[in-house]
Amino acid sequence: MEVTTQQQSRVPENWQGSDASFIAYESLVRQGKQPGIDFSYNPPTQGRRMDMDVEVDFLFSNPSDLAIQVQESFYAHQSGISTQSRDILNKVRLAGFGKTLVLLDHDQLMQDPDWLISEALQYRDHSRG
Repeated sequence: MEVTTQQQSRVPENWQGSDASFIAYESLVRQGKQPGIDFSYNPPTQGRRMDMDVEVDFLFSNPSDLAIQVQESFYAHQSGISTQSRDILNKVRLAGFGKTLVLLDHDQLMQDPDWLISEALQYRDHSRG
């Protein structure tokens, strides 16, 4: 599996997750965030569960009140009320624990990952969901 964005990023074969989550991961690193120190990536193969019983791709310790979830392209194109409801419920659950969940739209992420990640790190959610 190989995907290329404007930054010519290539998804390694051993990456556990979506192409878009890898693009987000790389952008976080480019912006100075250190995996395992500033944030953790929770691949879907590990269940992506947190103590708060919410699924997220990226959970931050710096800043400690931020979480990020990548919405795949099928989501952005009307994947159904249950998926959208889950994301809304996850936002509410995390807010109850003092955390902000920022949703990243797949298509926007693939077009300009550094801008979108920069916005997410400032708690700005540009998703359609």
